[in-house]
Amino acid sequence: MRISVIGGGAIGLLVSYFLKQNGQEPVIYTRSSEQAKELRKSGLTYRDTKGSDTTVKVDAKPFAQYFGEESSCIIAVKQTAMNEIHGLITYSEVSYLFLQNGISHLSFLKSMPQKQISIGVVEHGAIKKGYTTVHHLGEGRIKVSSYRGDSEQTWGGLLHSSRFPIALEKEWEPMVYEKLIMNASINPLTALLRITNGELLTNPHALSMMQELFDEAVSVLNMTGRREVLWKELLVLCRNTSLNRSSMLKSVESGKQTEIESITGEVIKRGNELKIQTPYSRFAYEAISALDRRG
Repeated sequence: MRISVIGGGAIGLLVSYFLKQNGQEPVIYTRSSEQAKELRKSGLTYRDTKGSDTTVKVDAKPFAQYFGEESSCIIAVKQTAMNEIHGLITYSEVSYLFLQNGISHLSFLKSMPQKQISIGVVEHGAIKKGYTTVHHLGEGRIKVSSYRGDSEQTWGGLLHSSRFPIALEKEWEPMVYEKLIMNASINPLTALLRITNGELLTNPHALSMMQELFDEAVSVLNMTGRREVLWKELLVLCRNTSLNRSSMLKSVESGKQTEIESITGEVIKRGNELKIQTPYSRFAYEAISALDRRG
């Protein structure tokens, strides 16, 4: 089965590789025609957590050649690129799965005409090397829930394997908010301190700041009843992706715009609405925004 994957970043390539391993035929749509050409020529190379490489053949095209030909489509671009694909995903008969950090894309989904829309949150650590290689730094799972319709079971069947597990969730809202808490706790700190996820656990000062960011996010998202469970999950996530350099850190290092607005910005926005103070989140937001402006 041919499946569209819009986005040639780390997650787009990672998902495409495991689709291929499951017997599917992903068509990767990339921002640049150069990347699409190189993927068609050289194939997609997957580097596992032990450093062993496997290369598979894939089809790839630039964004401009997406016409909704495949009935199933995974959106794996960052929040900062959502405006670029706004005109691409108007095909009402296509079933879409969105894999983004943050929650800014939720307002985007409301206006979409599709009957089948699912949301997923990614717990894997991965980094793209060049145009065609993805390095799997930390194995986790993808949680999938239906936003509209009932396509989550279909996505589970297409993606799930023992090495790439898919967990189906009944309600999308708590799933997305829990992921936002994880991102808001990890990403800004790793970007500011220029450290890996694992170093958040081994550096006591970083761990202390992460706990403050976590507490603020839990409070404004009304998740205090699950605070203890979520804190344990956060520590496990940092441990499982200990070698990972967060997407926000990679954006800062490369001078690209970060997703701070859709992550920490949303925590601050919710705090303002509920009149809850978020001083640590505000500092992280202003500091990363300053780096964005410099970039």
